Amino acid sequence: MRATHGWGEVSRERKREIIDAIVANRPTRGPVHAELDLTDRCNVACYFCNQQDLRTKESIPLPKLTDLIDELAAGGLKSVRLSGGGDPLFHRDVLNVMDHLAKRGVIVDNLTTNGLALTTEIARRLVDNKAREVIFSLNAVDAEDYARMMKVKPAIFDKILDNIRNLLALRGDSQYPSVSVQFLLDRKNAPRALAMYDLGRSLGPDRVAIGNVLEVPLDRVEQQVLLDRTDRDLLAPIIEELLRRDEGTGILDLEMSAPGLEDLVSVVRRRLGIAPPPHDASAPSFRPENGGCFFAWYTAAITGNGDIRPCCLLLNPNVKPLGNIHDGQTFAEHWNGPAFTKMRDEMREVLLMKSKATYSPKKFEILKPQCVIDGLCWLKNMYFRVDEEFYAELGRALDEARKSEVRLTGTAKQRHRAISLFVQERPMLKRSWDWSRERSRPLRVFLKTRLGIDVTDAV
Repeated sequence: MRATHGWGEVSRERKREIIDAIVANRPTRGPVHAELDLTDRCNVACYFCNQQDLRTKESIPLPKLTDLIDELAAGGLKSVRLSGGGDPLFHRDVLNVMDHLAKRGVIVDNLTTNGLALTTEIARRLVDNKAREVIFSLNAVDAEDYARMMKVKPAIFDKILDNIRNLLALRGDSQYPSVSVQFLLDRKNAPRALAMYDLGRSLGPDRVAIGNVLEVPLDRVEQQVLLDRTDRDLLAPIIEELLRRDEGTGILDLEMSAPGLEDLVSVVRRRLGIAPPPHDASAPSFRPENGGCFFAWYTAAITGNGDIRPCCLLLNPNVKPLGNIHDGQTFAEHWNGPAFTKMRDEMREVLLMKSKATYSPKKFEILKPQCVIDGLCWLKNMYFRVDEEFYAELGRALDEARKSEVRLTGTAKQRHRAISLFVQERPMLKRSWDWSRERSRPLRVFLKTRLGIDVTDAV
């Protein structure tokens, strides 16, 4: 059973609570899922890691972790992801943490690790406690490329392969945990993608995931090493052979997320007549207009230094934490406090606006462009969009909410939403509007600087 970002552990009643809270603009009683980044300690320094600019040398002490788990479990926490700025298995008390999660009935939905510290004791707990998925960030096909990508001595590569095999042997015929081996492509290793697939398959996992290295904040990754639209001709035949090689096996999870490559896998699939994997499907009730993020009612990420973050994809210096678990407040006080409240307001605005809200830093103080603009974040609905009943109920609830909160005869804010949505849903009108906004820029600057009238966010 693969990880579902905790969704597989959520009851129908809790899902209805999330929907009711979105409509009523109030918090839920607590997160149902959480990412616990136990430590910032790591044995590798991956050049593509999106958390290196936040990494400290800190770890959350065991007493604080057990108190946090107790509080979250009392509020309805059902699952966690163990990941982090470091490797979670390098927390000195990771066995005790896993034991305490099991004691409180909290499932490890996902463990993401480079695998070096996955001892037999840890592997047995993952099997016995029915962890849902373990993802090994292998990323390279041999020791030499592993050393290049992870910035470590190549000798550990074979040890990690042995640890993957050991976990699979201990699991035996059980379905828990599902084991995934992940590879990442850049321009230097993309020609070896077929060898990556063959290596991954030879280990015997449930899934071999192949994707591309993504751009990270602060331009820390050299652009010339990243794949982009200019690499389509290079990648197309490789993708075709990967899909052919995987036919009849179905363990390949292949996705290209680089600019200009987003549709490449789908294009090749259609040409070959190969159906997409089941986890890429959407329920009939899912409508993109209702596909906005609802994490502020559902989950949170806690980093190794105690910072509380919106989600695992907003772990960078440009995003302020929502609080810190060491500041004397309970997690519930943070969950119900001003930062989470502001984030809920912003997420709710995107949902009311049918995922057509325009982004600006003034309008969205916590959310970033990928949270607001449709198609820029893969995480916001990928684990949930197969849920027919949830999206049917959410759709009905949002349709009713929009009747009262997106209208021309209401308050100024309600009128603003109605006008903005009217423009955004009509491409020709939107182009005309954008043209007029650009031409009127000098006038708008004058109105703001001389008269204090700000009309920059009219739509």
